[in-house]
Amino acid sequence: MVRTHRQGRVVIRYLGRTLLFICTGAMLLSPVCAGASEFSPPGLYQVERVTLPNGFDVVLKPRHGAHTLSLRLWVGVGTQDYPCDRQETPHFLEHLLFTGTSMYDEAELDQRVADHGGSWNAYTASEETVYTMDIYSRFTGFAVDTLYQILTDSQLTDENVEISRDIIHRESGGKPTAIQKWFRANGFGVSGFEKAVFELLPGANYVCRELGTAEYISRDDILDTYDTYYVPANMALIVVGDFEREPLLETLRHTFGAIHARPPPPHSLPDPAPPLSYSSQTGTFSPLVATDATSWMLYRIPGYWSDDQYPLLVIEQYLAFRINELMRISSGLAYAPGTYRVELDKYGLFGIFADVDVDETGVALDLMRNEMQQLVDHPIDGELLEKSKMKILLQAVQGYESNADFADFYAAGYVEIRKLGALVDYEAKIQAVDAADIARVAKQYLAPAHAVLIQEIPTLTYTQLYVIVSVLFVLVLFVLAFAWLRVRAYRKTPARRAH
Repeated sequence: MVRTHRQGRVVIRYLGRTLLFICTGAMLLSPVCAGASEFSPPGLYQVERVTLPNGFDVVLKPRHGAHTLSLRLWVGVGTQDYPCDRQETPHFLEHLLFTGTSMYDEAELDQRVADHGGSWNAYTASEETVYTMDIYSRFTGFAVDTLYQILTDSQLTDENVEISRDIIHRESGGKPTAIQKWFRANGFGVSGFEKAVFELLPGANYVCRELGTAEYISRDDILDTYDTYYVPANMALIVVGDFEREPLLETLRHTFGAIHARPPPPHSLPDPAPPLSYSSQTGTFSPLVATDATSWMLYRIPGYWSDDQYPLLVIEQYLAFRINELMRISSGLAYAPGTYRVELDKYGLFGIFADVDVDETGVALDLMRNEMQQLVDHPIDGELLEKSKMKILLQAVQGYESNADFADFYAAGYVEIRKLGALVDYEAKIQAVDAADIARVAKQYLAPAHAVLIQEIPTLTYTQLYVIVSVLFVLVLFVLAFAWLRVRAYRKTPARRAH
C-alpha cells in the first residue's frame, strides 16, 4: 500500500490551499457559523471545534446523508521544519507509524482496516503531516482507536527503521549513488526551474541542492521528531460524516485526550531574503533527453497570509486563459501552456510556462514577456476580469461532495485556525477584487523585470539520440569489420610465407 505523497504534492491548486486556509478559520471556533453561500457546498463552513484539556484539537462535522466516516489526523510538522539533509525525517516517521504496534504487525493492521470496510493513508507535506482514514460509520470507535494506537504504540524498532528507509529510497527512485551525488553537487542534472528557485528563494530549502535521501537519518533523529512535534497541542483530529457527537467525544477523551500535555514546539519556517538579481536559467544536462523544450517566467510572491493572494488567484485564472489563447490557439506554439502557483507560510512562487519546439523557446519567452508587460501596463479587460472571478467561484461548487472531500478541506485549512481564529469570507474577497487591485499586484510582483526566465532545453532530442546511436552502431560495425579483416589477413600471412 502506498501511503505517502509529497507536497508538495501541490495541494488543490486553485482553491485547495487558498480556499481551505481562508474559509475554515472562524467556522472551526464555534458551532455557530455563517450561512451557506451561493457557491460553496451547503454547510461547508458549519463545523464545531472542541479542544480537549490536554490541548488536543477536535474538528467535528456531522453529515448524515451517507453511512461513512472520514478522519484526518493533522500533525504540525513537515519537510520545511528541517534542513535539506534531514528533510525526510517527518516522512520517515510517518512510514514508521504504519509498521506495526505491540498487538498487530503491519499486515494485520491493513487487514483489520479492510475488514471494517475502511482504507487508510498518509502524506507528509511541506508544513504538515496528515493521516487519513475513511470507513463505514458503524465502526467509528474502531477508526479512532486504530489511529490512536499507531500514534502511541507503534514499534519504532531498528529493524522497522531500516525497512522504512528502503521504502523511502524506492519511493524517491532509489538510493542515490556516489556518482549521482557528485554530479548533483557539481551542478549536473539540475533543472532550470530548480536554479530559478535557488535565485528567487536564496537560503530557503523548498528545493534542495542535494539529492533527497534518508540514509543519514538515524533512529534517534526520528524519535526526537516524535517527541518534539507529536504532542497534543500540535495535533488535531478532523471527523466528518455519520457519527454521534457525545459517544465520539467520550471515546476521544479516553484516547487522544489521555496523551500527556506538553507545550507546542516552536516553528521557525524558512523566511528567505528577497532575491538580489533576476536572470535567465537553463538546465545542466536536465532534461538529458526530451522531445520538446519548456519556456518559463517564474516569480516570487508572498505567502498565503497575504491579502494579495486574492488578486494573484484571479490573475492566475486570467493568465491561464490568456496563455492558452496566445501560445496554443493563436500561434500553435504550445500544446499544454499554463500557469503555476504555490504558496507556503512565508513565500510563494508564481509562473507561466509553455511547451515548445527546441528552436522556439526564445519566441515563446518574447510572447510571454509581452503578455506580462501588457498586464502591468494596461488595465485588465472588465469582462475577462469578471469571468476569471466567476470561474474560481464556480470551481468551488464542484469541489466538495463526499465526506472525504470535506475532511481533506478542513485538514488542509486547519493551520489558519491556530493563527487567525476567524473566518475570512473567501467569496467576498474574490468578488471584491477589481482592476485596480490587479494593476497594483501585477506591478508589485509580476513585472517582467522581476521574473527569472527559464529555458528547459534538452541536451539531446530523441531524433538526435537516434542519429548518434545509429552513427555509433555503424562505427562499431566498421571497427569490427576492419578488425576481422586484419585478423584474417594476419592468419593468411604465415601460409603464404611457407610456400
